[in-house]
Amino acid sequence: MSYAKPVRCGENIEAVLMSVEATPKKSVRRRSAELGVSQSSVHRILRHDLKMKPYHISIHQGLTPENALQRRTMCAWFLRQDQMSGEQFQTLNDLKSLVERWIRAVTPEQCEDTIQHFLLRMRRCVQRDGGHIEQLL
Repeated sequence: MSYAKPVRCGENIEAVLMSVEATPKKSVRRRSAELGVSQSSVHRILRHDLKMKPYHISIHQGLTPENALQRRTMCAWFLRQDQMSGEQFQTLNDLKSLVERWIRAVTPEQCEDTIQHFLLRMRRCVQRDGGHIEQLL
């Protein structure tokens, strides 16, 4: 009677360990395909034999001081939209009065934020030789 070689043998454990040391960011799926060992076996070897915890790296946007400026500007815009949406106007003069009130309500800090954001966009535009900059902001 012939028995199949256990998958979690010293040879496969060593192969998984060497693979992890060579490329630690590689996924269990890709590592499994390269080693010819099932995903569940690679996962078991990592957890039980090598005492490692396989995980999936999630990339998240980092927040910078520049992002804070953009968030404040966008929040101010949304607040203004919300304030204006409830206003009713019947004539062009009513609309003009609403816009004038809205402009008077803009704070010096909001103006400064807007100017700084505009200057940032212009610097990025120059860095990109006039190319698209939306993905950089």
